[in-house]
Amino acid sequence: MALFAYSAIVTLVYLQIRKPVFHQVAYALEVFLILIRSTMHQMEIRKTNWRAYQDMQRLFWRGVGAFGVAFMLWNIDNIFCTGLRAIRNAVPTAFEPFFQLHAYWHIGTALGCYVSIVYQQYLRLVKLGRVDEYRLRWLALGIPYLDKEGKQKVQ
Repeated sequence: MALFAYSAIVTLVYLQIRKPVFHQVAYALEVFLILIRSTMHQMEIRKTNWRAYQDMQRLFWRGVGAFGVAFMLWNIDNIFCTGLRAIRNAVPTAFEPFFQLHAYWHIGTALGCYVSIVYQQYLRLVKLGRVDEYRLRWLALGIPYLDKEGKQKVQ
C-alpha cells in the first residue's frame, strides 16, 4: 500500500510541476529503497537457508545489473541525443536500432522489474517455508524463473 501511495503522490506532483528531474529522482529513490529492503531480507535469510540466500543473491544482482545498465544507456542517450540522432540518420536502416539507447532503457528496466517479481516470489516461498519445493532456473539470456520440483513433464 505504501508503494502505491508513494507512486500516486509522485505522479500527482509531477503532473503539477512537470519537471522530468523530479520524476527521475523519485524513481531512483524508489529503486534505492527497494534495494535496501531486499538486502535486509537477504541478511535475514542468510542465517537460515544458505541455498535460498545464494539464489536470492543471483536474482538481486541480475536485477541491479539490468537496472544499472539501463540507467547508464538512458543517460548516454540523454547526454548525446543530438549526436546519436545524427548517427542514426547516417547509418543504414538495419543499424539504427543499435543507437536507440532509450529503447534499451525500457528493455533493461522491464528485465529488472521481471527479475524483481521472481525475487519477490522466491522471498514469499522462503517465508512460507516452501522454497525447497522449487528451483531457480535460467532461460536463454539469463532470464530467471521458478520451477516446481517433482513436476511431471507432459510428453
